[in-house]
Amino acid sequence: MRLNIGCGNRRLPGYTGIDAVERPAADIVAPADAIPLQDGCADEVMAIHLVEHVFSWEVPALLAEWRRLLKPGGMLVLEMPDALKCARNLIEGRQGKKPDQLSMWGLYGDDTLRDPYMMHKAGWWFARLKPVVESAGFTNVVERETVFHPAGRGIRDFRLEARKA
Repeated sequence: MRLNIGCGNRRLPGYTGIDAVERPAADIVAPADAIPLQDGCADEVMAIHLVEHVFSWEVPALLAEWRRLLKPGGMLVLEMPDALKCARNLIEGRQGKKPDQLSMWGLYGDDTLRDPYMMHKAGWWFARLKPVVESAGFTNVVERETVFHPAGRGIRDFRLEARKA
């Protein structure tokens, strides 16, 4: 089983979609820190642009829940805006196809959606998140090129991959 937590409208083949509210791709509606599945049921837990939507003090509980769901050696995949890249984009005036796409949206969320679930509560970058992930019992924590959100690839977002110890 592979889980796409915070799936929103993004249905991915081979993944079970989980979201906190009814969304088109959600197979399971549940909070990201209390998913009604058995321990060790998943080979992969993926959360694309989710971690920035919770307060930083809530992240250890999220990671504990996701670690619970993973089989030994299972893969954790996280992608999100890199707050440092977003700040640089803002200072340098770098814009995407839409104003604020590479800066303010990465920092605060896309307010044009008028959806409180889409607003950000914390800013992360790899060096800030890595020790939190390691403290939650994950190993082999590495940064990789992002796969999702092409507008932010390389210039706004980051991807963290880790294994359950």
